[in-house]
Amino acid sequence: MLVQLLRKTSFHSLIWNARLFTSFMLLLAVATQATTVAAQTDRLTLIYVSEMTEMDSEEKGSYPKLASLLDHYRQTNNSVVFIAGGGGLAPSAMSSLDMGAHIIDLLNALEPVAMVAGKREFSFGEDVLSLRTYEAAFPVIASNIFDPITQENLDGVKDSLLIKVNGVTLGLLALLPPIAHQEYNLQRLEIQSPVDALKQRANELRSAGAQRIILTYSCCYRDYLNYFDELDQLLHDGVIDLALGKDEHLLLADHQLDQMHPAHIWITQGDEVAVVELTLESEAPDFLVSWKEDSMNAYPADAQVQTLVDGYIQRLESLLNEVIAEVKTEFATFQTDVRTQENPFGNLLADVIKAHADAEIAMVNGGYIRGERQYQIGEQLTRRDIMRELPFRDQVVLIDITGEQLLLALENGFSQIEEIKGRFPHVSGMQIEYNRNKPIGDRVVSVSVAGQPLFSQQTYRLATRQFIATGGDGFDMFGDLEPLRYAGQSSRLIADILIDAIQQSKQIAPHNEGRLIDLSLP
Repeated sequence: MLVQLLRKTSFHSLIWNARLFTSFMLLLAVATQATTVAAQTDRLTLIYVSEMTEMDSEEKGSYPKLASLLDHYRQTNNSVVFIAGGGGLAPSAMSSLDMGAHIIDLLNALEPVAMVAGKREFSFGEDVLSLRTYEAAFPVIASNIFDPITQENLDGVKDSLLIKVNGVTLGLLALLPPIAHQEYNLQRLEIQSPVDALKQRANELRSAGAQRIILTYSCCYRDYLNYFDELDQLLHDGVIDLALGKDEHLLLADHQLDQMHPAHIWITQGDEVAVVELTLESEAPDFLVSWKEDSMNAYPADAQVQTLVDGYIQRLESLLNEVIAEVKTEFATFQTDVRTQENPFGNLLADVIKAHADAEIAMVNGGYIRGERQYQIGEQLTRRDIMRELPFRDQVVLIDITGEQLLLALENGFSQIEEIKGRFPHVSGMQIEYNRNKPIGDRVVSVSVAGQPLFSQQTYRLATRQFIATGGDGFDMFGDLEPLRYAGQSSRLIADILIDAIQQSKQIAPHNEGRLIDLSLP
């Protein structure tokens, strides 16, 4: 059995086997035009889970426990289809090192029939996701993305999938939220309208012989609330037969749930999976028989998958437990601390980036800082702490900007304070007065650089992260600017540059300096 082979191989040979398997599947698809799942009953058990960013967590889900849960259902029913809902490649300490390859490794051992390409799958860019798809022993699906270069989907990603179960042909679709284009700074991919793309792909699947169509999507980012009722209506209209998602942030809590289609299903907790019983009788009026939530935490860890996880953790521990400094001042990095106000850690990060590139000014966004913790005086700071704070792989970029462009960038940074969005700015080399109570686009009251007022036509040398320099998180005023070369430039990650700076002083003592002054506060 494939799962036994995958669980016993090394990581590198696993990738090789995955590539061989993928090539085999492509050849098989030419002959059969569909993946076939062995079945001996008139029922199908579909298991859906998504957004598992950690390898072994009580709150966010455990791959070893998920393996046991899958084994439980596979032993009681030959017709089990496991769909990985995506959203797992980042962020985590391990993904900052291998760009999500370990998650593909673990999923290979669990044998999903497919994985959804959610917006977190683009954390390291389109090309890295394309590479991950060739390491996977399963298809990766996104039904509403288009690459102008190839005039089709991203290399390695499928528009849809056909599955044959006991003579019944099922079609799988997966939607990517349009907001991913901005939040994850996609460089060339276009994200098509979810509803329009879904109708088109569903028609294509029906023409190819699909008798039932299943939709999976990451539910429910705020961007999807605009489409949620339309997606639900497609169930009522019979365009799709089942919709699966995840609403971990409970954004649908106030929605009119009693009016939703019964086949519109989502889970809300990190450790939960949806176990859905479906009929394989093609003439049955209803596809959904029943469904329930099941917890991974109710199952013991699978020993073989736990061995894979332990191997990764052991490698992480030896590197990340190294002490790099002692904490000398109290500070916190919770979302409200880094996305709504000046923050000591944000100041330190901006200072280090500015010094590294020898720039006049520097700016980073609060969404880059992800540690979500409090630091106390006397604590020992480790590499792990910094990797948790800065889990995304990003580099320093130096650009020349005008005062006018800087003002636009700051207005963008202060535009979503009420929603605690990640574009909130942390700066070095400047002081800003703003008023969050003013209309969006008119919140910046004054800006000074090195003690001098900002001049709209003057050029300033800005150090920032690549994500911002290429227009991510709404900073599109920078997107067309050419990066500058600077002394000491390298491809090292910002996290590593920050670790070096902290190690040199052997202490970390960041503090607020009045760089960001909110005039709406007393």
